[in-house]
Amino acid sequence: MDDKFREMLTHTFRIKKKNITFTTLDILLFLVLTVFALVARYALRNVVAGDYKMFFEPWVATLREAGGGIKGLAAEFEYVDYTTPYLTILSFISICPFLNTLLLMKIVSIFFDFVAAFAVMAIVYHQTKSSTKAILGYGTLLLVPTVLTNGAMWAQCDIIFTSFILWSVYFLLKDRPAMGMMFYGIAFAFKLQTLFMAPLYLILWMKGKIKLKHFLFLPLMYLVGMIPALIAGRDFWELISVYFMQAGGMMDIYALSHKFPNIYQFIGTDVFLFEYADAGIWVTLGALMVFLYVFARKNYTIDTKLFLRMGMLLTMTVVFFLPHMHERYAILVEVMAILYLFVEPEKFYIPLLTILCSFAGYTIYLAQNNIVPMYVYTVCFMLLMFDHAVACVRMMNRNKVSLE
Repeated sequence: MDDKFREMLTHTFRIKKKNITFTTLDILLFLVLTVFALVARYALRNVVAGDYKMFFEPWVATLREAGGGIKGLAAEFEYVDYTTPYLTILSFISICPFLNTLLLMKIVSIFFDFVAAFAVMAIVYHQTKSSTKAILGYGTLLLVPTVLTNGAMWAQCDIIFTSFILWSVYFLLKDRPAMGMMFYGIAFAFKLQTLFMAPLYLILWMKGKIKLKHFLFLPLMYLVGMIPALIAGRDFWELISVYFMQAGGMMDIYALSHKFPNIYQFIGTDVFLFEYADAGIWVTLGALMVFLYVFARKNYTIDTKLFLRMGMLLTMTVVFFLPHMHERYAILVEVMAILYLFVEPEKFYIPLLTILCSFAGYTIYLAQNNIVPMYVYTVCFMLLMFDHAVACVRMMNRNKVSLE
């Protein structure tokens, strides 16, 4: 009896068309991690964050008053800085007869938590060919505190654009640039922060992994995302200029860093607001140009490790120097660090420290708690950036394998 039970647990299944193998234990691991992730999110269901009361709840009420659904998109807002795709989701939430607005918003974010987790699972399996590691990657993304609290506790939607970027990464690693850039374009239709990854995509273009025509997916997907609002009668130029409004908006100017461990924690987050902000934009562009120059001039090929290291370094450079960064804006660095954990597990400190630095800002906002001074996390963040820069140079010099 015991032998049969043990044999059942280790029984191997095979999907021949995909050449995927997994065991009964892998299935149980997947189910256990899924249950843990759902139960943890259920425990956070009633938490109401300030952003919800100040922004999301009034926005949904405005959409509901305008009729909800597609009709709701014709609503006039005093202030809103989201593009049509997410406003469409909110507009349909506004007329949903089931549950309340807060829970529905959290359910949408939780759904995309799992979309992102499946992307991580696919990427890890592509790289390692291990079902167990792929499932652990899936569970890791679902259970890290930043992802867990971002949607299930805070009702934020950063995981939506992040999930599409993860699928973009998957298809790029599969050498399917058109599909990869299509998903990147969908991410761009949801959130401007998608452009934090743009320097990495420029490097891929320089190395011949992406063609210029593939970048047309960004404006194309943005225009497709506008269609529901255009049907509702909104002005085309108003819709297309949302990101320009965000970039020049006044909502974030009261602090150079919104609880994020970047350079402004050293020089003061509430002094010389306009002067440092203007200078910070040019410093950010200058730092990126230096990295792009170094990465472009060397003769090397890109493997998955270098791909992820470059992505983390370039994205960290943006959020470290760019003014008005929020505590949530390093989510792209976090998910790429999780991927890197399963590509090079001996570098476990990378996701550990990355998530620790980001979650410090979360705790200040959500729990009003600041045990360790933020500049400590800033130093840690700088050391991670230095580690990535050194690793990138070493990997380029090795020039080992091409992007798979």
